[in-house]
Amino acid sequence: MLIYKIMRKIANKIFIAINRLGRNKQCYICGETFFRFRKWRGGSKNVHLWIKSLNAVGSDTDNFGCFYCGSFDRLRHIFMFFDKLDFWPRFSNAHIIHFAPEALLSKKIEECHPAQYVKADMFPWVKDIEKIDLTNIAYNDETFDIFICNHVLEHVPDYKKALREIYRVLQKGGIAILQTPYSRLLVNNFEDPGINTDELRTLYYGQEDHVRCFSERQFFQGLVEAGFILTIVKHADYFTEEQSSYFGVNKAEDLIMVVKEPLKNSKT
Repeated sequence: MLIYKIMRKIANKIFIAINRLGRNKQCYICGETFFRFRKWRGGSKNVHLWIKSLNAVGSDTDNFGCFYCGSFDRLRHIFMFFDKLDFWPRFSNAHIIHFAPEALLSKKIEECHPAQYVKADMFPWVKDIEKIDLTNIAYNDETFDIFICNHVLEHVPDYKKALREIYRVLQKGGIAILQTPYSRLLVNNFEDPGINTDELRTLYYGQEDHVRCFSERQFFQGLVEAGFILTIVKHADYFTEEQSSYFGVNKAEDLIMVVKEPLKNSKT
């Protein structure tokens, strides 16, 4: 067993070294070029037919991870959007909360010198991440200018309560980035309490810790009902198919950006 593990590590190092000789793919974040990205759990060939039939928009399972900096496709996509939108200067002197904070994005935000930067998660894995429930955020109303929640809401049982909390803690005019997998085929969200095991959740939702398949229509409607103004940034308006393939991002995934305005029944 020990010899097997040693040989596997050696083989992996050789593969990574050879992969680095390629030029047909590039990580947008670290700039390394190579033959291919790391697949997620074997890639699209292992994605269940049910998920494929929903035409689900989520991670690019065939171009998922960078072997060199560890970035995932959905994070590289965020960097690409933020560069195109010249979004980075917004972080300067801003009050920011970031759920499930990705290390590379956190580093970039910190380099922008925000006035406040809260890194949050229900299950923190390092000391500088606060333990915060997305459905019960322990901060006052209108605390933050920017809220980042990248592929988190699909894990939250009461996502509508989470949306209300996000709205509550955002300042008027504040921006939230709320990426999540969804289906453009479904009219309504697909979830059922009987789907209650890792095996069933993987089969019907695409991953063992997901709790639903979002319908694009119902998810967007829920954002509007929570009080947000939708400002969806279309991938196709900024990137070509060739760029999508080269940088390993999903050409079907748009940037879900919303803006807080006062509720209609607000007296302010």
